[in-house]
Amino acid sequence: MVDPRALFRQAEAGWGMDKDDLDRLLTSGKFLCFKPAAMKPRPPAETPTGNSGDGAAEAPVDPKAPPPDLFENALLQNAVYFKETAVDEGGDLETETRIMLSFDAGDPMQGGVSTSADANRLLPTLKKWYGGSGELDLGEHDRAVLSVLCRAPTFDPFILMSYRGELEMARAVHPAYFEVDDLTSRGVQKVIESRASRLVKLALAMEESLDVPAGEGQAPSHVQPDEALLDRQRTVTRALTEAIWTNSVGPQSKSLLQSFRIQEADMPRVLFAWKGISYYEFLFRGLAQEHKDFFRWLGAPDSLPRDAHQIPADQLRALQERRQRSIQAIRQTYLRCANLLNRYEDAYEALTSRNDPKPFQRFLMAAPKLFQGLGASIGRFGHASNAWSVLTNKGRRMRLGFARLEPFYDFILSLHADKG
Repeated sequence: MVDPRALFRQAEAGWGMDKDDLDRLLTSGKFLCFKPAAMKPRPPAETPTGNSGDGAAEAPVDPKAPPPDLFENALLQNAVYFKETAVDEGGDLETETRIMLSFDAGDPMQGGVSTSADANRLLPTLKKWYGGSGELDLGEHDRAVLSVLCRAPTFDPFILMSYRGELEMARAVHPAYFEVDDLTSRGVQKVIESRASRLVKLALAMEESLDVPAGEGQAPSHVQPDEALLDRQRTVTRALTEAIWTNSVGPQSKSLLQSFRIQEADMPRVLFAWKGISYYEFLFRGLAQEHKDFFRWLGAPDSLPRDAHQIPADQLRALQERRQRSIQAIRQTYLRCANLLNRYEDAYEALTSRNDPKPFQRFLMAAPKLFQGLGASIGRFGHASNAWSVLTNKGRRMRLGFARLEPFYDFILSLHADKG
């Protein structure tokens, strides 16, 4: 008989997480860990009819409504998906999506089989542990969903929404899996529009300068642009913003991207990554104050146990060592996020302030890879920050005891454990 706890330990060996860490990861966001069944939409509310004994009946089900489950296969719907990270030769983070197939669908903490979420590598594991004597295969829809989960840098709804076209190639997916609040949606659009506006203004100014006949020169800088030029700037800005937001290339956005020497075949991939980077930029910049509060707490006595005098010296030293390693790991992740975004900012400023297009061209071509690394880094920091917020009420809770701080630092270290 197979011992589920032994298999869970096998999963831990490849991931570095124990049951407490997994529980904290699942409850601290959807960046790097995702359980589709936890997002399953609620059934329709009951409405009174007066025709039944209890005076209520189920609301009619819309036959055209998408099913509530993300996956057709129940094993995949009740599984836990997580990102495993490694550092490549260039020092960038690369990720692999893994899946833990729970032995108990209602309680993944009881353990399960951990393997790659790639459909071709997952199927043999499904057949081995769950196939029995019958045939087991994955349908077109489930394969499409697994493909997206393997390629998406993080599992949060905004990123899944960006892949919605691929997720719904075989059938519709319930909108609950793509729910994004209006504040986030508008905020990301503003980030995109703000940067697009400066790029368009520069591109049109360069185009206008090429149209000026030799010897006539340009208009003095204090002269206001005419209304026709302003209208064109607004039109092209909307077109580029829409292209990035919807990942669709129109004539105006295509012309602009070609001016940056982006090949037409690469445009969808570049636009998709550009949108994702804008989302992560919005998250990172928007949480600036919380970042500061988190770091302030980590470096203050509040991050040490209030009952230190009651803890054996060797246990206290071990906790202090884990705390120091946690501080270093979080600082490194924060700096990785900041550095990746600064590469974007520097390339953008080189183009818009110094008329040097080469850094921005290089950035756009590297955007898909940067998108992956930024997502992994933002995900780590997001989970750590959310877990800290819950543990300390955003730093407002009185000093905690050893028993609560020890698992928190263990979680931070497991979160930052790279493969290999």
